[in-house]
Amino acid sequence: MRAASGLPRTRMALLAGRARLALAQQGRQLLEDKRDALLRELHREIRTAVAARRELDAAAAEARLALETARVRHGAGTLAAAGAGAAGEIGVEVRFTTVMGVPVPAVAPRSLVRSVAARGRDPLATGPALEAAAERFEEELTIALRVATMEARVLRLAREIRRTSSRVNALRTWVIPGLEAETASIELALEQREREDRFRLKLVKRRRTRGSPAARLGVVGP
Repeated sequence: MRAASGLPRTRMALLAGRARLALAQQGRQLLEDKRDALLRELHREIRTAVAARRELDAAAAEARLALETARVRHGAGTLAAAGAGAAGEIGVEVRFTTVMGVPVPAVAPRSLVRSVAARGRDPLATGPALEAAAERFEEELTIALRVATMEARVLRLAREIRRTSSRVNALRTWVIPGLEAETASIELALEQREREDRFRLKLVKRRRTRGSPAARLGVVGP
């Protein structure tokens, strides 16, 4: 005999259905624990990223002020020439760490603030105001890299939380109810078959009793 879902109505099928149900429930619990841990990590990362973003805003304001000061003292042409000479690429090392099995990027921390000599300009020709502006922007860039790493971690954690929540919802609203319904259907079919078997057994016993020699002689009543 088979249930409506196509599963056989046997004790083995019932045991297998219960095992699948228990596994699904265990998986849901593990995913919920993972989601909760990721949420805690996400909240921590958000707090850190917000603080770093405020630090970046303050550094940007200081850099703009230093730039305006240098423009007033040296003129826009001098600043443009110094900026063109400072153009280049910045190499960063990106590593990956894991949070609850989720790989998240991490830029190796480093300071991008250079010495006056490393900028390749004559400080006597450019003046202290321009070098101060360059230092402020290098500080801003150092913080910006750190903020970018934090925000990338936040985005990666948020995506994993959405994916984990989707799997939890699928287990809770579709997989587990379906397995519960299948198990209940098999249990009901087995109970009904047991009742039918008991009823048939009673009929067989009753017929055997009525057909016995003692019953025919009237010794045993119907």
